[in-house]
Amino acid sequence: MLQVRSILDGEALFSDRSVVFWLLAALGELTGDVIVGNKLAACLFGALTAVGGALAGWRWTGSLAGGIACGVWWAASPLHLGISAEFLKNSGGVAVLALLIAALAGRSRRALIAAVGLALLGPLVHKLTGVLGLILLAGRLLATRTSPRLLLAAAGLGALVVLSVGLLRPADLTRLIGAEDGAERTMLLLTGRLIIAEKAELLAAHLAPLLLGLLSRRPALRGLGLAVLPVSLIILAPGLPLGWDETAWRLLLMSFVPVGLVAAALSAHRPLVCAAVVLAGLSGLPSSVDAQRGRSPDYAALSAILPAIQAQVPDGGRLIAHRGLCGFLWAEGGILCENFQPQGTDLSGYWRVVYGFSAARLSGGQRPPVPLLPGYVLLHEPDWQTFASGAGARFSLTHNPRNPHKPRPGFVYGPDEDGAP
Repeated sequence: MLQVRSILDGEALFSDRSVVFWLLAALGELTGDVIVGNKLAACLFGALTAVGGALAGWRWTGSLAGGIACGVWWAASPLHLGISAEFLKNSGGVAVLALLIAALAGRSRRALIAAVGLALLGPLVHKLTGVLGLILLAGRLLATRTSPRLLLAAAGLGALVVLSVGLLRPADLTRLIGAEDGAERTMLLLTGRLIIAEKAELLAAHLAPLLLGLLSRRPALRGLGLAVLPVSLIILAPGLPLGWDETAWRLLLMSFVPVGLVAAALSAHRPLVCAAVVLAGLSGLPSSVDAQRGRSPDYAALSAILPAIQAQVPDGGRLIAHRGLCGFLWAEGGILCENFQPQGTDLSGYWRVVYGFSAARLSGGQRPPVPLLPGYVLLHEPDWQTFASGAGARFSLTHNPRNPHKPRPGFVYGPDEDGAP
């Protein structure tokens, strides 16, 4: 929202060059409301993804049932809904990826040209999904034994586009660095915030590479199946630390793509299997919508606390709050906010919107905490650091994403070119 508003004001706030923001700005200008424009874009991206799924399933399997199964699954998937609700730019990248898969499922020269064009567009929309698209294109060309010259030309053009517009930075590679705690990942997926529908789809996603390998033994399914197979392994994010705002989770949210294609292959020319897939997808939709609604901050209630925050934070001060809330406070309150642990020794200019602790629990610092809403308290950052490193160290909430405790990674865009907050 901040990036879109800044573009409409004449100068982009962040150095992120994704073309998604220009589309969002156009929709915001057209509707007169950036929030409405963003919601329309989320619907548009979701619809394009579902259409891509229907075309991919139908073309790949040669069966209408396969197309219906994939299209409905991609539309109703709880993981797809998670992307649309939480990561709008990712959602735009997934829409391009879906249309690319649909093009790759075709066998004509026109489909191949469309696929190359979409693969080159992908990195301009979203780097992560764009790279996956280039991998898909290369895999499809290899699987169908297309001329090596064409493969090299497509790969070279893709690399040229990515590098020429400066989309890939050295800092972007750091998102792939980190050690995963397997036990922690398992506990997070099994006992975390996920609902049953999300857990079930993630289980299916971990089986999808094996099923794609088996299904690709059929000559008719080999081309696209072998192309999707490496992507289905990559999006499981093996070895990457998992967190609800980490790269690994954003990859896992794309697991609905191979799951839907497996559903298409299993449903091909089997109306009963197709009906079961459609029923499973639609039956889980209400709970998925409710879950996403529950994860969103109550912005109407939060609007009422803006005067209290503005009264406490002086001009030039900065806020720290969890993602979603942070952007809202910055956009509506006019106070620069970040959802990462501030770095440096002078924290006097920072205030934090703390989640999950009462004002009484946080009292005892140099400045009194300010109650905002049930579960939210405004606290001077030096007092929070004292609390978190002392008595608060025994509380898991002090190391919860809703109380930002990690420094901003280099691959996360800041308000200027060098990424400084």
